[in-house]
Amino acid sequence: MSNPLNAPRPAAATSLTLVVRAMLLAIPMITVVLWFVLAPDGIGPFPAVWAPLAVVAAAVGAYSVCELIGFRAVPLEHGDRPADVEAESWRRFTSSTFLRFAVCEAVFLISIPLAFVVDSYWVVLIGAVLAIPLVVLEVLPSARNQQRFAAALEGRGVPSYLSGRPQDY
Repeated sequence: MSNPLNAPRPAAATSLTLVVRAMLLAIPMITVVLWFVLAPDGIGPFPAVWAPLAVVAAAVGAYSVCELIGFRAVPLEHGDRPADVEAESWRRFTSSTFLRFAVCEAVFLISIPLAFVVDSYWVVLIGAVLAIPLVVLEVLPSARNQQRFAAALEGRGVPSYLSGRPQDY
């Protein structure tokens, strides 16, 4: 189902976007706080290669999990009212969104203890720089993410209404 540019955005999409953006702000805030703990005398030298590579490997793994598994869903069943189908679709999409967020945020969370192990703020920076775009790409309820999840839900031919219902256009 196409979503015209002037169509109203479902309230669930607006709420979910607001929540994801608020959760996303935690990454830069924690990064700034860790500056005072790990880099009081400047950013310091670059750490041993294994620590940044571990964070990069975690980012590749998170991206792979989100792309290969993150948008899978059991198709919707026939027979429910459109309002019930839409509510169920948004419940499933929201659940999937939080799961993908946890996977993407794990990249940043892994970088924190590694930064303490190698005593370098660089590892936290690398984790934040990799985690923020991952969250934006894989988690924010963009048209891309909604369409990918809707395609999984609509496997049996039941419209999911993730992009709105026809009467909304």
